[in-house]
Amino acid sequence: PSGEIVEGDSVFLNCSSDSNPPAEISWFKAGMFVGSGRIYSISKISSDQSGEYKCKSINKHGEKYSDAVTLNI
Repeated sequence: PSGEIVEGDSVFLNCSSDSNPPAEISWFKAGMFVGSGRIYSISKISSDQSGEYKCKSINKHGEKYSDAVTLNI
């Protein structure tokens, strides 16, 4: 959910996918790969980590991006 984020906070982004076979999850900030796994965590966030984040799920049947979430620090 949206909320105020201040520098130094820890932020956790969660991405779930209901697929068979299970999907691999990747995270992107402004189109650049930043991590993988269902949960993307940022500890001690700073203003340079502001931006638009999306997750992508992919398996042998295809791939799909989530809606974007914007972090404003």
